Amino acid sequence: MTATAMLDLRRTDLRTNVLENPLWITSGNLTYAADSLAAVLFSFPQTPSVSPGYGASIVVVHNLVLEIITAFTSDSTTFELGEGSLATDAITTAGTVTEVESDRYINDTHGDDMIILDGFKFPGSHGGGMHSESEFTQEWEKGRLGSKNTILPADATVKCIVAYITGGTLIAGSAYLHALISTVPAVEA
Repeated sequence: MTATAMLDLRRTDLRTNVLENPLWITSGNLTYAADSLAAVLFSFPQTPSVSPGYGASIVVVHNLVLEIITAFTSDSTTFELGEGSLATDAITTAGTVTEVESDRYINDTHGDDMIILDGFKFPGSHGGGMHSESEFTQEWEKGRLGSKNTILPADATVKCIVAYITGGTLIAGSAYLHALISTVPAVEA
């Protein structure tokens, strides 16, 4: 596994789940400053820290929407949305992210095309969205729940959703990731 310098884009104001499931959460602003960094958009600890704690439940990622505010521009831009891990949730900017699966949610085949145009990018195999080549969207399109669209919260080796963007020299770009999640409560003894 590769370790990459981290840029922390999680939002400390994300609320815990006090309403019915599912709920939308939104990342911090992913900009061209994330060039060649592992931009952590969400993390999933059991105990509240930088992110809200999710306890011993399972987090289900139902859907993702990438909102491109300003198109990313450079001489060549690559974009993937994947899964990483943090040693603990207290790791922030300049810490280290361990890559688990760089293209779990969006692979560079289609991610590169997604970020060069403004607008909302939805899952699916058509219309400029996230395409079926990623393992997440393959499961999503089939309506299945499994290891590719669920996350087990932990306080050590904390799973996170990470954007990997590179572009020679990025000169513009701004986006937010919206995730529709729910938690399956665990019955703790």
